[in-house]
Amino acid sequence: MDVLTEPEIEAILQRLEALATELEHDASARTFYTFVLLAQAFAGTKHALSTLAHIRRCLALAHRMQAIRDALLSAASRWTPLTDVLEVIHAEATRLGTLYSVAHPACRTRRRELQQAFRAAFTHATGKAYHPYGPARTAKERTTITAFWDEALRTALARFQAGGEAHALDEVMVCLPAWADRHHERWSTQGWREPSVTEVMHMVQDYVMVCEACLGTMGQIASAALAHAPVVDRAQVTRDVAERYTEQVHTLRAQLSALPRPKDAPKAQHAQLRKEKAQLQHALDELLRAQEAEIMRHVKHSATARHKLETLVKTVSEYPDTLRRKVGKASVDVLPRMIWIYEFERQGDDDWRTAKQEARRFVRQVRQARVTPVAVEAP
Repeated sequence: MDVLTEPEIEAILQRLEALATELEHDASARTFYTFVLLAQAFAGTKHALSTLAHIRRCLALAHRMQAIRDALLSAASRWTPLTDVLEVIHAEATRLGTLYSVAHPACRTRRRELQQAFRAAFTHATGKAYHPYGPARTAKERTTITAFWDEALRTALARFQAGGEAHALDEVMVCLPAWADRHHERWSTQGWREPSVTEVMHMVQDYVMVCEACLGTMGQIASAALAHAPVVDRAQVTRDVAERYTEQVHTLRAQLSALPRPKDAPKAQHAQLRKEKAQLQHALDELLRAQEAEIMRHVKHSATARHKLETLVKTVSEYPDTLRRKVGKASVDVLPRMIWIYEFERQGDDDWRTAKQEARRFVRQVRQARVTPVAVEAP
């Protein structure tokens, strides 16, 4: 399937915005279904939705549709589109931090130190010990957590930009996942709290800004670590591990060989000989399995570390654009999730079938307009 062009994306977004406006004035089921099905078709296409303006428009649509959905589907389960987009940022920050820690393991020590400092600051400000999970946070607790990581990231970034040292970058990469994690703000003592469009866009812009400032140095560290990472030779690993097990294996095999053969022993001792042989054979098998497991562990650990370094080098080279594409895709994907589409497919009422026809016809018109430049009319 071809990637949607900019005019095609614009036509679909304009139609979704028109449907949302229509629903705000007259919340009808058919118009609501048309919005959902058009959003589903949009999410199922290949689209280069990577500009901040497009992302903002999709988030604004999700925000507008929340009240409309609640009015039409009072018994529906919770729909959290803006939180889901924030989760993408957090997942990306965690992934980037994990990959970086392989290239520069010293940052793991800094992570422990910062976590200890955070817990001490939380206890000092709230009088409570910090627990990642538990009851809903109070306003003061939420503010304390957010303010600590905001300040920590701002300070670390300023220090890195002033000097450019690796240890300063370590602190930035340690702060980034914790700063992007806003699960403490989801629940308050008043219930679920969905972030605003402005909050999400600020997070996206700040995250991109931090990454763009650090990617150059991060790429250098990753490339240097990859250049020094040894290529794993399974045969050599096997020899090294087998050498450590040689004495134990030799001892067990010698004990097995030393057991008399049944024809050379009295019949009354045959049962005892079988028992001893089974015990020695079991011990030998366990030892050989442990040896093979250690070989596999060494090979897998080294191969995984090298793969992560290669992934980091590739990720850094194209990260800002990749990130915007991921967030853009997430901002579109959340729109049709406001209902369980397959449940409505099974019900198959007239409004649903009509809405499906309208959505398909509009998408078809948009795609045909690439070949025949004509104005796309709303159904």
